[in-house]
Amino acid sequence: MPVTKSRLIQRKKLSDEVFEQLLNMIREEDLQPGDQMPPERELMTLFGVGRPVVREAMQRLSGMGMITIRHGERACIERIDMHSMIEQIDVAARHMLSSSSKNIDHLLEARIFFESGLARMAAEKANAIDLTRLKVALKAMHDAVENDDFVMADMAFHQEVARISGNPIYLAVSQAVFQWMSDYRQEMLRFKTREVTLQEHENIYRSITERDPLAAEKAMCDHLNNVLEDKNS
Repeated sequence: MPVTKSRLIQRKKLSDEVFEQLLNMIREEDLQPGDQMPPERELMTLFGVGRPVVREAMQRLSGMGMITIRHGERACIERIDMHSMIEQIDVAARHMLSSSSKNIDHLLEARIFFESGLARMAAEKANAIDLTRLKVALKAMHDAVENDDFVMADMAFHQEVARISGNPIYLAVSQAVFQWMSDYRQEMLRFKTREVTLQEHENIYRSITERDPLAAEKAMCDHLNNVLEDKNS
């Protein structure tokens, strides 16, 4: 018979097992933001492990933003939402972008795909209040075309488009992308005049107000493709 290559079963670290048990505890006991975790000594007794194991598992929860650990106090449950979750990868994302200009191109390409869909959705779902907020954001771009607030107004317009989706995940991802690109935004805008950028946003706004999903998608896609092309020109 042929010899079968052995496959070793990897044993979990004790801290990994405790980490999973702590997650189960938070879920099963329905611990809410502000609730305290059991003291270290109680957890040591409950799981039959030493203090270093408990602390390693708790530090992992803290690193995920699920709990806050303060010296001399019991750890507290933190509120977890899409924004706080994305914040956990913020430093790594910024490092990745700074390590290679190609990564910025990849992010821009992903943004084209993502935001053109958001524009299409906005044209389908926008109500009167949404359109008013979008109009205010566009006016802020007009008012800031000659000063340093233009970039922030540009970002605010895109955030309003994302907000219309009604999906907090889309909004959080959109905000994260802008945060990660913030260090490069001014540099990218220098390749085109603000008047051109403003006109492209007016096209997006008009397509959304006219309830034309395909036109809105195209207008957003054209705008972001121009950003990518201008950056690489």
